[in-house]
Amino acid sequence: MVWSSSLRQLLHVGARALDILCPPSCAACGSVGAEVCRSCRCSIVEELRTNHLSHSTDPNCTIVSEFGGRLRDVLSGMKFKNHRGAARYLGGLVARKLISDGVVPGVDVQAVTWVPTTARRRRDRGFDPSELMARIVGAQLGLPVVRMLDRVDSGEQKSRSRIERLNGPGFRGRRTRFDRVVLIDDVVTTGATMAAASGALRTAGISHIHSAAVAETPRRKAETLQSPREQYSTAA
Repeated sequence: MVWSSSLRQLLHVGARALDILCPPSCAACGSVGAEVCRSCRCSIVEELRTNHLSHSTDPNCTIVSEFGGRLRDVLSGMKFKNHRGAARYLGGLVARKLISDGVVPGVDVQAVTWVPTTARRRRDRGFDPSELMARIVGAQLGLPVVRMLDRVDSGEQKSRSRIERLNGPGFRGRRTRFDRVVLIDDVVTTGATMAAASGALRTAGISHIHSAAVAETPRRKAETLQSPREQYSTAA
């Protein structure tokens, strides 16, 4: 325990020294000083205030905002420009939204997990954005973070057709002692990925899944207002 505490302090000091020598730049605008600068944070606060994202009819789904504006820029910077430190800010947004949506840690959910990216994406980036955010969410909610899903396909969402995206990727769930979990992803597009991941978790014995993401695309937002018949016609 003493060694663990000393190691954490050493890592903290090392991180502070690295920030002084090589200060981080904003994931959204590139200004030097923070992974998400004060100006961009203020812009996102204003966007969240004015962006009246339709409340999901699913009480087990939490979305922070629509995929647009400065929030989109931060997400893109994290995923495609190696601004992994932005996950701390984005994970904090998700954690606060879960609490404001009435999710009670330890009662409604017992653990946090995430939708894993493909092996290729993880190799290219050196990290999994959803995993980093899940670990921040777990720390802020006081819940354990556990890997419960394995990806069993190699398809990249951006390179797949809309019909392929609607079919969803493949996942395999891992057995765990938890049966009520929060499932974290970065952006919801068609909803197929979340549905496939949730299905794999249920197959593995998870009885309650609360999905949460930083953003949903405008098209996805519109589809949540369609009837099942209209959604089928759109996909056909």
